[in-house]
Amino acid sequence: MNFNTKRDILTTLISLFFSFSIVSFFYIVFSQVNFVALNVNDLLYAIGKFFGLVAFLLLSTLIISGDLSRFFDKYFGMDRIIKFQRKYALFNLVFVLLHPLFFILSTGSFTYYLIPKFTAIFLALGIIAFYVFMVVMICSWLYKRISYNLWQYIHVLTYILFIFVILHTLLFGSDSSNVLLIIIYAIIIIFFVIGIMFRTRYKLLQRKNMFLVNKVVNETKDVFSLYLEPKQEFKFQAGQFCFLRINRDNLFARHPFTISSCPNDKLIRFTIKIYGMFTQEASKLKKGDSIFLEGPFGGFVVNYLQKDLVFIAGGIGITPFVSIIDDLQSKNTKQKMSLFYCTKTKDDLCFEKELNANKNLKSIFVLSKENVKGYEYGHINKDLILRNIPNYKDSLYYICGPEPLKKEVIRILKELNVKQECIHYESFFW
Repeated sequence: MNFNTKRDILTTLISLFFSFSIVSFFYIVFSQVNFVALNVNDLLYAIGKFFGLVAFLLLSTLIISGDLSRFFDKYFGMDRIIKFQRKYALFNLVFVLLHPLFFILSTGSFTYYLIPKFTAIFLALGIIAFYVFMVVMICSWLYKRISYNLWQYIHVLTYILFIFVILHTLLFGSDSSNVLLIIIYAIIIIFFVIGIMFRTRYKLLQRKNMFLVNKVVNETKDVFSLYLEPKQEFKFQAGQFCFLRINRDNLFARHPFTISSCPNDKLIRFTIKIYGMFTQEASKLKKGDSIFLEGPFGGFVVNYLQKDLVFIAGGIGITPFVSIIDDLQSKNTKQKMSLFYCTKTKDDLCFEKELNANKNLKSIFVLSKENVKGYEYGHINKDLILRNIPNYKDSLYYICGPEPLKKEVIRILKELNVKQECIHYESFFW
């Protein structure tokens, strides 16, 4: 069974469970409504119950997908998972807010559904869960501004939140004895436990991933390469990235950077553009300093060895391609490789000599702010691709760079009738 088939099966199973749950919720709630002698308050209350069940489903899948994100990474890519979860969390927020709102509209009681009274303990747990959810959402929004350790403690709140919600739903909800609901709850609880076990095991294994700085090399005026010595074998695929965490109190969170070295190299190299406090501190690291790695992650790798390869990089988006090109070179691949590397000026180019030295690679450097002989001037366009890629319809395209560049290149390739499955890209999600 190939990779795409496994991913399609996984996607189908998730979609079927989600559809089954939504249809079941709708049937369970609205089959009890008397539409012949319809009472508006009863209808509003039923809608509130339905939104509550949907909110529980969304919250559960959000927590479970977060815990199993390292598993899903190999099928969907961590960059897409994180971007999806951010949008999904906002979607979840809508239903969480609508759940008490419709109850309030149906009864006219504001305090009953928003102020916990412990005489009705399981209702109170639901109300507390509502406020815990809001706290987690705010902290997620401020993720880059809070410490890594604090974020880990906040993540524990999501487990407390889940427990409160499941108790509220099972012991306060009037439909909790329904067989369909019991099946759905059982599946969710099973995967919730699996998610906790998977995440705990992963965290314990990741504690070993402390590396020592070997050297820091300046590539341009605002880009440097950080070389790390692994204490044990560290396996990754060319094109993948890691989260880096510096062991200093004044640095917030962890930050993702693509590995720019070849998997066969003795040192792990990250090429980083200085932007913000974290990258500034990283550029000041000295030989022997420690740094923690989490990963590797990402599906931006070359698995197809039949077609010609076209790499399109913008700025620091060159990093995965340096790793991929070196890796393919070490494997003596016979594929034709072309690289479009877009920067503002010639001085912004990284690894120019290294790229030009590769005889199996055709490098086209595109400068948007400087007209220099031997370099393309302006922006990547349809004519530039047609002039340099004769077999453009039957090539594979890999894109990494700023969002405007990615969107423009995809638009151009679609105009050239390049098939969607031949276009691969890495998303900047931080």
